Amino acid sequence: MIRHLNRLYWIGYLTALLGLYWVLKNWFGMAMDDAAIGALALVIGSLFLAHVGFNISGFALSYSVRQIPQIRDKGMPFHSTEGEGFHRLNVPRWIKAVTVESLASLKLVTLLQPWAPNPDGIALAGKTWRKKKPLPVLLVHGYLCNSAVWAGTRALLERADVSTHAITLEPAIGSIRSYSEAIHEAIDELLVATGAPQVKIIAHSMGGVAVRYHATEYGHHRIAGMITVGSPHYGTALSTLGIGKNVKQMAWGSYFLKTLREHPTDREFQTKIWSLWSPQDNIVCPPVSSKLEFGKNTAVPGCGHVALLNDSTTEDLILNWLAEDAQAYPLAENRA
Repeated sequence: MIRHLNRLYWIGYLTALLGLYWVLKNWFGMAMDDAAIGALALVIGSLFLAHVGFNISGFALSYSVRQIPQIRDKGMPFHSTEGEGFHRLNVPRWIKAVTVESLASLKLVTLLQPWAPNPDGIALAGKTWRKKKPLPVLLVHGYLCNSAVWAGTRALLERADVSTHAITLEPAIGSIRSYSEAIHEAIDELLVATGAPQVKIIAHSMGGVAVRYHATEYGHHRIAGMITVGSPHYGTALSTLGIGKNVKQMAWGSYFLKTLREHPTDREFQTKIWSLWSPQDNIVCPPVSSKLEFGKNTAVPGCGHVALLNDSTTEDLILNWLAEDAQAYPLAENRA
């Protein structure tokens, strides 16, 4: 659904491009080449400015909404950032955060999600992974995204000889409960394809919540560990701006999240989860909602919600985490 929707956006982009070309050529008397270059620059510039405006609004809303007493005072004790000393950025770092987030979100919506070739499926590591190799990784995307969000991460893991499996959760605006079977089947497929004893999971945003719910239905014995990146484990106050059952389930203090964390299996599974979060997250509000009570939490400051995925600190932490339990496990010859 998201792939087709993002492709439909291109009708608008091309219509605007042709319209601007006609105006520049016929109203302003520009040469064909100059009019084409000017129209292209105006369309790209307008798209970038639209993303800048959206992300500035997101950063501002995230900061202001978290000051509301109903949000601020309902946080759990472990949600405190007192003494962490890095949650305030100076003006240059805010400008950098907005710029990097805008470029990342623009690339995601206009190029990766609509046009990335074959974003779903299993990518097996090369023969160098026969003797000692990291466990294979299942990649689970977030709200209103598809598996193309993992393009940079898959390239990183491919260079590190890590097998991956990326899935797209459908329906895009359905219930988080409905994603459990797809996650279960994806784990099956990855274990069969690699011969590994367990998988690891990297999940972005809603994906982390979806895997946590999956564990309450199917257990977590086949999951060696999970990293969540910017996941709203305790909800986000900005959920009111979204559409669909899943975004309502991720509302701050929602019944769905409350019952999830009260499930005894979830408490067990949290001990396997490492949450990477940004104090400047422009979607998860308040950002400390990404911190887990029983899991490990590490802040990656200065990143927006999308840029957090491919930040150099995030990538280094992921690679170190995958290397921790690299091991030898059998792989059939015809699967090499």
